Amino acid sequence: MIIKHLFFILLLCFTQFAFSQNSGYSQKKEYGLNGNVKSVTTYMVDVSKYRIPTDTLNYSGKTYMTFNKNGDIILYNRSYNLPDYNYVSKSIFKGSGKNISYEEDYWLNDFPKEHLKYQFVWTSDLEYKITSVNDNTNTVRFISLNKDFTVDKVIFKRDSYTSEEKTTYTYNENVLEKVALNLTVTENEETKTSEDIRIVKSVDIYNNPTVFHFFKTVNSRVPTTVLFKYYEYY
Repeated sequence: MIIKHLFFILLLCFTQFAFSQNSGYSQKKEYGLNGNVKSVTTYMVDVSKYRIPTDTLNYSGKTYMTFNKNGDIILYNRSYNLPDYNYVSKSIFKGSGKNISYEEDYWLNDFPKEHLKYQFVWTSDLEYKITSVNDNTNTVRFISLNKDFTVDKVIFKRDSYTSEEKTTYTYNENVLEKVALNLTVTENEETKTSEDIRIVKSVDIYNNPTVFHFFKTVNSRVPTTVLFKYYEYY
C-alpha cells in the first residue's frame, strides 16, 4: 500500500501546471514554464487546523529542477517526508528535445537505494511513453500532450494497478488560473475516482505560478495543501 501511495504522489508531481505559446517541443514547455528558466524549487506544505501556511517552514515535500538554455531538464531531485514513508529521489537527464533518457537513484524508508534507468519512446508527435530499462516490475507511463505541449493525460501502469489522470486548464488572458485533475485508479479490478483542484494564487513577472492552493473538490472551501514555487532565470 505504501508503494501505491508513492506512485500516486509521483504521478501528481508529474502533472504540469502552466502554459507556453512557443513552437517546438522541450521539457520546459511540457512543464508549462515561461521565460528562460534555469531552475525551479517547489515546496509542498500541508494545511493544518484550517490554518493556511504562508511560508515553507514546515514543508513535507520539496522538488528541485534545473534546465539548460534549450529547455532540456538536467536534473530533477525530489524528497517527501510523509506519515507513511520517507522518499528521496535524484534523477540525471541526458539528451535533448524528444531524445531523452534519465537515470534515477531513490531511497524509500529504510530500504536500500534503488537505481533505475528510463527511456522516452515517442509514438506520435504528441504522445510518448516512459519505460524502465532495468526494472522488472512492468512499470510504464503513457503521456498525451496538448498542442502547446502541456500534459493532457497521464496513464500509469504497474502489474494490476492502473491510474489515468486527465488535466483541464483554465486561463485568463493567457495566465493560468486553475488546474483541474480527474483521477481514475483501478487496482485488482476495483475502480475509484477522485478530483484535485489547484488554484493559482500568485504569479511572477513571467506569469509562472508562484503559489498554488490544492483542494479536494471544486466545492471545497479550505485547501489541503499549499505549493510554493521559486524560479531562477538565465
